This record gives sequence, structure tokens and C-alpha cells, in this order.
Amino acid sequence: MNSSEAFSKTIEQYLNYTQMPWGQLFYQTAWHQMDPYFTLQEQTVLDIGCGFGITSLEYAKRGNKVTGIDPTKDMIERAQCKGTEVTYLCGSFESMAADMGSYNWIFCHNILEYVEDPKLFIKHISGCQDMNGYLSLIAHNPTAKIMKKAIINKDPVAALSSIGNSKEYSRIIQTELTIYTFDEISKWLVDSGYDIVGHFGIHNIYGYISDNEIKQNEDWHKKIVNLEFELGNQSPYREIARFTHIIARKKT
Repeated sequence: MNSSEAFSKTIEQYLNYTQMPWGQLFYQTAWHQMDPYFTLQEQTVLDIGCGFGITSLEYAKRGNKVTGIDPTKDMIERAQCKGTEVTYLCGSFESMAADMGSYNWIFCHNILEYVEDPKLFIKHISGCQDMNGYLSLIAHNPTAKIMKKAIINKDPVAALSSIGNSKEYSRIIQTELTIYTFDEISKWLVDSGYDIVGHFGIHNIYGYISDNEIKQNEDWHKKIVNLEFELGNQSPYREIARFTHIIARKKT
């Protein structure tokens, strides 16, 4: 089963995740980390793997010209139901990259895990990036994979076996994915003509809190948002975060 088929079969589970407090925190934190680099108005934006169009729509409403692309037809159809502010394309980025044009900003959030050749994928991204343009790339953190199994699942055997193993199974999407280190991704970016200008974590400690009941508390949620915002750009918290967020700028 390819990733598009997996997303189609688990679309309701994934949609539910995005609507839960932990899903909302993911988007809130990502946008908070991106926004200081969004210094110009009316930017052109390409959202690769846009899914339900949550981030696409957010930045379109801010006055940017946004194009979202996703290979999962069911997701694109749901995204299109939210309005006409975003131009949506259904298809794989790899097959359409040569005709995509060039963009000031590109979003690639939790996509590298599902592609066959991430290094080549990043080269395709670079080919669609304006000089001095920005890339927001979010990926699962392999360190967090091990810590989650040890701390949340209380399974030291599984945690031990995960060391050095880049493969992981997504419980939400119900498919295998490949997780890459910050150093690996950074090298691919540099090789494709980017400078790393921002390194952040998302779900820095939130992902290790197993009490989902307290996460439903609005007052507590506001407080943890403030804490996550503060921890996201600091070491050692970003190194253990569930997700690594890299902001890269295309060199002239």
C-alpha cells in the first residue's frame, strides 16, 4: 500500500487527530515558528502534501497566494470544500515539480517520511524555490521515537531495538514510514542550495505527557502553548521534540 492509499483509508482518524488539542498545538507551534521569517506581504506559497488544507488556508487568509498539492484525492476534495482562497492540485509533487513554477515560500510538513528518495525530493523542492526564498520543513524526530517507546509505552525492549532503526509504523496512518535525523536532512538541504536559518522543535515535552484528559482543558492548553513556544527554539528541548522543524533559505 502506498502512502496515498494509506491516507485515504485512515482519513477520518487523521482528520480527528488534526482537530484534537495535540493536533491544534502542532499547527499553532509551526505557524509561530514560521511567522518571524514571513516579513513580506502577499508571498507566493507552495504547500507540498497540504492534506486538508489547514496551513494552506491559514496563510491564504493572511493575503498570500497559496497553492496546495497532495496525492490523496479525498483530502484535496475536503480541502476544496473550505473555500476558494487556495489553488489545490491533486497529484504527486515529484511528477509535477518541473511544471510547478517558482515560489517565495514552500511548506513541506511531515512528507519526507513517505517519499522513496528524500534527497532527490529536496532537490525538486529547491527547483521550485525562489532565490532567497524560504522553506519550512517539518519531520519526525528519531530521538523522540525511542523516548516515546521508553517513557509513554513503558517498553524498554522496543526502545532499545529502535536505536539505529530508521523505520517506524504510524498508528494514525497505519503505514510504515522512514525517519531521518536533523543532520541527514540538513546535509540534503545544503547540497540543494539552502542555508539553515532556523531549527525548532514541536511537541517538545507535550508529546511525553500521557494524560490526554488534562490536554482537553482549555486553560491548561493555553499555558502549555506558551511553554511550547518558549522551548521550541532552545536546546536541549528541540533535540528531544516529537517533530523537528527546519527553516531554510535558498542561497543566491
